[in-house]
Amino acid sequence: MPLKEFKAKLIPEIKELNVYARKNLLSTAMAGEIMSTLKGRGIEFEDYRDYTVQDDAQRIDWRASKRSQRLLVREYKLEINFNVFFLIDVSESMLFASTNKLKCEYAAELITSLYYGILQTGNSIGFGLFNEALFEIVKPALGKKQFYMFTKVISTAANYGGEKNLAKALQQTLSVLDKRALIFIVSDFLTPDDNWIDFLKILAERHEVIGLMIRDPRDMHIPKDTGQFILQDPFSNEKIYIDSNQYYNIYEEFNIKQLNLLRSMFKHYRSDLLELTTDKPFIDPILKFFRKRGGRWR
Repeated sequence: MPLKEFKAKLIPEIKELNVYARKNLLSTAMAGEIMSTLKGRGIEFEDYRDYTVQDDAQRIDWRASKRSQRLLVREYKLEINFNVFFLIDVSESMLFASTNKLKCEYAAELITSLYYGILQTGNSIGFGLFNEALFEIVKPALGKKQFYMFTKVISTAANYGGEKNLAKALQQTLSVLDKRALIFIVSDFLTPDDNWIDFLKILAERHEVIGLMIRDPRDMHIPKDTGQFILQDPFSNEKIYIDSNQYYNIYEEFNIKQLNLLRSMFKHYRSDLLELTTDKPFIDPILKFFRKRGGRWR
C-alpha cells in the first residue's frame, strides 16, 4: 500500500537545543563520539576545558585535574573528513503506526536531526533509500546542498512502500561506497528471511556500522484482553484472525527471541544497535548513545 501523505516534521531537533547544549553535546557527541568510532583515525587531542554537568564523567582527565585543582575534560579535533552514509528502509513494514507517527515518519525526523548535526561537523554525508532494492542514492559529499536533497527525497510520499530486501540493499551499498564510511542502517529489521546477515558481516568488515532500529510498540506487543484481531502481513498480504488472550504471550515471546538474535548478531560483528520506539522521543537516547560510544574509545 503506497504512502498517500508524508507528515513528518523535518526540522532538526538538534536545532531546538539551547546554544550551549548544541555547542557541547552536538560538537562532542557528533564530532568526538560518532567520528571516533572509526577506530579513532583522524582524531587528535586539542586542549583541555572545564568539566560541566552536561559532560560524561568518563571524559574527565584525572591527572590534569589533579595538577590544576579543577575538573578538566579533553577536547579533540578532527584532522580529516569522514564519510557517513544512511541506508534507509522505506518498505511497506515502515508504513505502520499505532501511535501518532508512522515508523517511516519517526525515522525521517530522527535522520534529519542526525543529518543536520553531522553536516555541522564538516563531514561528508550521503544516503540511499531501499525497499526491493537500493534507490535514490546520493553519495557522501560536503555542503548544505546535501541536506536539501535529503529532505526533498525523504519527504516524497511516492518513495515509500514495496517489499523489503535488506540483503540486496546491503550488497548494493558495498558497491556504492568506495571509501570507508560510518553507515547507519535505519530499519525496523522486520524481514521475512535472514539471508542479509552474510552481507552485514562483509559490510561491518569494510565499514563502521550502526543499526538504528525503529519499531512501533505493536511490533513487540499486542493489546491484552481486547478480543479478536485481524492481522495482515505487510509483504504477502496474508491475513490471520487471532484472539488477544490466546496469542499475547506467544507473540511477545517470539518477538523477544527475534530481538535478542538481532542484538547478538550486531554484537558479534562488532557493530552497535540502538533500539527506538515511535511512542518515545529520540533526542535523549541518541545523545546518550553517542556519548557512551565516545567514552568507550577514550
